[in-house]
Formats: sequence, structure tokens, C-alpha cells
Amino acid sequence: MTSHIDAIELLLRDHRSIEELVDRLDATDNPVETRHLFLQIVEQLAAHETAEHEVVFPAFRASLANPADDVLDRRIGEHEEMNELLAEMRTLAPDGYSFTKRASAFVLEVKEHFRREEETVFARMRHSFTADQLAELADRASVAKQHSPAFPDEHPVIKAQS
Repeated sequence: MTSHIDAIELLLRDHRSIEELVDRLDATDNPVETRHLFLQIVEQLAAHETAEHEVVFPAFRASLANPADDVLDRRIGEHEEMNELLAEMRTLAPDGYSFTKRASAFVLEVKEHFRREEETVFARMRHSFTADQLAELADRASVAKQHSPAFPDEHPVIKAQS
């Protein structure tokens, strides 16, 4: 299995797709559409985080010259914050004020997380890995995404770090 894209491009495509969904979530007032979009976001984010936690982040961590570099720990902490917000939202009615308030916070949080991840992790990966290494990571990340949990906070790596 040979990727036509590299791991960074694969993850960037995830970011853009999830951002499109959160923008639609932010714009709708229809509870049925809200619930549908929420479930799509949860599914895509779970797959994305699985690829990062099982494949991309371990490779990135191994490439770091300074073992004390905490850039990944900060990004993983952001994942945990987003997942806690999603877990709260999962228990709320999509047409309720509490859901809407948390959804607004989630929209801002996810976009800011993606920006930081792209500027810190992805930019550094582009310089640390060869094109072949990034393509191989994309292949492995694609497989991991297919076996992701149903909800992002059910990821074993995240639970182990909590």
C-alpha cells in the first residue's frame, strides 16, 4: 500500500474536513442537523486522533533532538480538553443552551488546536522526515484511522495519560 500523500497532508485534510463540519455546526439552528454534525465531528476526530496517537506522534517524539521538548505533551493536553468538552456535549440536548454554549467553545478550541499543531508539530515534521518516511507514516496512519474508537476519549493512549 503506497500513499499518494504524506502523513502531514493526510492530517491537514482531516483538519480542514473537521473545520468545515464545526463551521456548519456553529451556523445551524436545526437540532437534527446539529446532532448529525456533532456525530460526524466525533467520528472524524476519533479517527484523526487515533492516527496521531498511534502512529504520527510516536514517530515525531522519537525524532526530537531534545527529549525534554514538551510540544507533544501540550498538543495531547489540548486533545484531552477537546475530548472532555465533546463528552459533556454528548450528554446534552442539541437544541439546549448548554450544548450551544459548549459547541461555541469547542469551535474556537478545535480551530486554535489545529493552528498550533500545524505550526509546531507538522512544520517540524516536514524538516525531520524524508518524503518516503512521511509517505510510510501516511500508510500506517490510514490503517490506524480505520480501526479508531467510536469516540475520541475512548482512545487507550489518552486514557493511559489521564
